Amino acid sequence: MRILAIDTSCDESCAAIVDTEQWKLLADVVHSHVDSMTLYGGVVPEIASREHLKGLPLAVHQALETAKLDIKEIDWFVVTHRPGLMGALLVGVSFVKALAFSMNKPFSMLNHIEGHLFSPLLGTLEGGEVPAFPWVSLVVSGGHTELFLVRSPKEVRWLGGTLDDAAGEAFDKIGKLLELPYPAGPVIDRWVREEATDEMRSRFKFPVAAMKPFHFSYSGLKTSVLNQTQKLKTVTEEDKLAIAASSQEAIIAPLVREVREAQTKFGVDQIVVAGGVACNSRFRALLPEAYFPAPRHCTDNAAMIALLGALYHREGILQPSEFTETAHPGMDFEVYSG
Repeated sequence: MRILAIDTSCDESCAAIVDTEQWKLLADVVHSHVDSMTLYGGVVPEIASREHLKGLPLAVHQALETAKLDIKEIDWFVVTHRPGLMGALLVGVSFVKALAFSMNKPFSMLNHIEGHLFSPLLGTLEGGEVPAFPWVSLVVSGGHTELFLVRSPKEVRWLGGTLDDAAGEAFDKIGKLLELPYPAGPVIDRWVREEATDEMRSRFKFPVAAMKPFHFSYSGLKTSVLNQTQKLKTVTEEDKLAIAASSQEAIIAPLVREVREAQTKFGVDQIVVAGGVACNSRFRALLPEAYFPAPRHCTDNAAMIALLGALYHREGILQPSEFTETAHPGMDFEVYSG
């Protein structure tokens, strides 16, 4: 079966194709619209929706060209339907519904967080090694910071998550306070890695929230950074670098602490980390025992949605049928997403 997947949860128009018989990723296309958001210092939902209207058909066309397939050779369409920006999701879901209806093919709607949760298994489509179940998993991105215990595709337990802001959002908002370009997360990572000293990483004692077990909070950190920038009469480039380095430590510290505590409590060998923040080099250095997917599989993509459909079909969780609107039973991440 050939599955075409679409993800428009934020500001990337993503399309991918997986062949379940070959168990191979045939195409993986991401059209980023970050340039349209830079002027505003963040994602503007209305603009993101309009960019998807232009970018999504191009992404699908490019995916089909890369896979050397005709649209008629697609057997099943899958699309992200939550969580994410409502208007952006609506573009993707409407696009897939129209395709499925016009071709009399089945479609299913899948959860974006579930895609990230199982994205480490994308390595199987490329002949690489992947972690074995069970594992403790962190999904850390601009909109989500969630902790799970994953025993199999059929047995997933949510352990906790952010009570206010997500880790990725904290990076971007702190970057905005420091007048760094958007998206600030990768900018801070590179700047601190290349220029910061160990003294800079500990110069400012920003709060590391100690919440109830397996939960996170970053709103207080953002306020503390704001207060610190206001205390300094003149903020030099060295001050900015020290604030960036110290705040990065404060963002990552509770992630490392809680995932290790979860690993110990549940007695599992493997830790995996997914989502855009999993690209952070300091995070990877401070948690060397964890499995991190390739950076292109950490940020938003449709390959993980295509894999999710293939995985759930193989496991008997989802069966494609005409015009279905389905999500994994019992996994409603909408309730506690960041």
